[in-house]
Amino acid sequence: MNHNIKSKQLSQEQILWNLFREGDEVAFTQLSKQFYKTLVHYGGKFTSNSQIIEDAIQDLLIKLWLRRASLTEVESVKFYLLRAFRNQLFKTLQTFKAVPLEDDFDDIHFEDSSETSFIEEESSKTMLHKVSYSLQQLPERQREILYLRFYQDLRVEEIAQLLQIKPQSVSNTIQRALATLRENWEIILMFFCWFVC
Repeated sequence: MNHNIKSKQLSQEQILWNLFREGDEVAFTQLSKQFYKTLVHYGGKFTSNSQIIEDAIQDLLIKLWLRRASLTEVESVKFYLLRAFRNQLFKTLQTFKAVPLEDDFDDIHFEDSSETSFIEEESSKTMLHKVSYSLQQLPERQREILYLRFYQDLRVEEIAQLLQIKPQSVSNTIQRALATLRENWEIILMFFCWFVC
């Protein structure tokens, strides 16, 4: 057992994860429901085909359940599931011979009520349109890293593991992306600050 994890107080997600590893179906169901939208949303960054996304999630959940006894404790359940889902999705995409990485990155801000109320204001709608347009102009890798950092709230080290690149590359990519956005539109940085607070 990982002593670093054990020495810290376990989060609710880690408790559910450990119960699931022991064969608790209720805990597995709770985890599946809790992260379902997150996985669907992340999958949408790679393909607009909802059937492929659903199949990949289904395959992942089946594999997790079958291999539950061999799984280890994790520091971040969300990070583990995002990484496992990304791998599974790419396998599914190859099976379907689909083309990954769609350009529809403009839907990253439409889920919780605070975002909805923000969007309902007319001036904010204009700002969101500009943000979405600016994001779409970035290279795919920059968009994905910004999505993982600011929307999924992953740490630089976690993004590096997920994408199998060096943490410094992640930091550099974020800085380049924000510099590009700053050149295009100063207020977009205020948007990011507001969005992650």
